[in-house]
Amino acid sequence: MTVEQVRHRRRIGLWVPQAGSALRHRLHEPGAWADVHAVGLTWPDAVTCLTSAGRFHGLPVPTDDTAYALVPHSRTSRLAMRPVRYALDPSDVLRAPDIAVTTLVRTVLDCIGWLPTRAAEELLIWVLTRRIVPHDQLAAALDRQPGLTGNPARRRLLALTADGAMSVAEHRLHRILQRAGITGWVADEPLVDDHGRVIGSADVLFPVERLVLEVDGMAYHGESRFQSDRTRQNRLVTAGYTVLRFTWADLVERPDHVRRQVRAALVRLRRLQVG
Repeated sequence: MTVEQVRHRRRIGLWVPQAGSALRHRLHEPGAWADVHAVGLTWPDAVTCLTSAGRFHGLPVPTDDTAYALVPHSRTSRLAMRPVRYALDPSDVLRAPDIAVTTLVRTVLDCIGWLPTRAAEELLIWVLTRRIVPHDQLAAALDRQPGLTGNPARRRLLALTADGAMSVAEHRLHRILQRAGITGWVADEPLVDDHGRVIGSADVLFPVERLVLEVDGMAYHGESRFQSDRTRQNRLVTAGYTVLRFTWADLVERPDHVRRQVRAALVRLRRLQVG
């Protein structure tokens, strides 16, 4: 097309800006590839990264209408496009004609060190519970980047999830109890029925009161785990345990609600024991 043909389409509103120098048809909603193409058209030597790369890989990352481009030298921000600079190994880049984007592993690693804490935790749990990227692969990638900005946050999250993705949520539950001064509980304690058969282990158990606290959520466990959790809960109730279940949203958005429910359950169970 000639320059005038492009200008005409812009004048009549058929083509609208996407990001940087990139344009798109006004009737076409931008998909996961839009930012990648925008970066390639605007800065051919740049690599699409961070949440822009996350959307390309299908990760549940926050959307802020910004295309992030890893550039080899200083650049000025363009329309909805932000240049960033950090160390990147060539093996961490996927390349195709006219585009370049960070690999899935590198994108996850970048995002969990760059996003706010809650978003980073949710992303890591989502990735690990779906076995999209193994924990040891992320840890190895982190070891290859010892001086990367955000590494303390990455190491903390990877340490918390070393024994399983849901340990991040369990750690939050422990912290809520500790900050509330609620004592008399143990973590990851085996649970048995009246016949000595092992039912499983409790995320948190108050042995004296036989109160079990569990962290769950359909979003992290999947449908089959959701069903097995309910079957297990029925066995616990039959064996004389009281079970309180909390979701990720409870732990993050309603910690006061969690504290109140635990305290109320303990008061009721202790009264029953005295009576």
